[in-house]
Amino acid sequence: MASDAPTDAFLSRRVPLAGRMRLIYAPLGDDAFSRYTGGRFRHFRQFCEGVLEPDSVALDIGANIGLTALVAAETARRGRIYAIEAAPRNFAALTRNVFEHGASVIRPIHCAVGPETGSVPFFDHSAFGYVVARENMTSVPSTSVPMRRLDDIADEVGLSRLDVIKIDIEGFEQEALTGAAGILARFQPVVMLEFNSWCQIASYDKSPRRFLEWLLATFPQLHIWRDGRLTDVRRLGVYEFLHLNLTRHRCNTDLIAAYAPDRLARLEALSAQGGLAGLRRRLGF
Repeated sequence: MASDAPTDAFLSRRVPLAGRMRLIYAPLGDDAFSRYTGGRFRHFRQFCEGVLEPDSVALDIGANIGLTALVAAETARRGRIYAIEAAPRNFAALTRNVFEHGASVIRPIHCAVGPETGSVPFFDHSAFGYVVARENMTSVPSTSVPMRRLDDIADEVGLSRLDVIKIDIEGFEQEALTGAAGILARFQPVVMLEFNSWCQIASYDKSPRRFLEWLLATFPQLHIWRDGRLTDVRRLGVYEFLHLNLTRHRCNTDLIAAYAPDRLARLEALSAQGGLAGLRRRLGF
């Protein structure tokens, strides 16, 4: 059995993923993968079970080495997962993991995503790589990678359906969604995104409050997804949400956005099965 063993330019380990042990490859020196225990993706698997069908189509933006794409493929078994990753070393591991597991529904795509087409400097750092802002180019080591708009990728692959966008790109989420305005309007997918106030401030000198207000103006439905439960951000309010994000959530909150409440009906049902609401229902209150 391989365990933390180098294979070519990769580190390999057997790890629990989507209910079974899998041999997964990551770039040598990937500290995040070395600490991986399996629990991190439990809530993502619940999300997939709540919003994906067997023939669903999804975009996994910031796919890293492919773990989230493999989890999504367990539900969308006859669909298509476009796994988009900018970091060259992570993309090599992603491609290998997809091949080794015979995940034919996953199509890897190598690029960063943003509001325009071109190339951008990218800091390749395990699971925490990011597009380097121009004002930081001289102080952050980077490599040039292609940048593409999600609308252009959708046109290239001939997208005729889109159910879900998962996006986790270290504070660059608004720029990526700006380049997806066409497919957001056309398909109105459910969007799961990381709201990381630290990355927004430290990497891009952006206001987390302004980004949150943009999300609220863009998506009629906006919820926190945490511990298998949905919490309506509008009911919390901007100040309470930011307080939770900066204190209890340690700057990192998973959000789920949608245009219509019916897209979240199954997820709402799963959410209600847990916590106090679920306990009351099971007890007949």
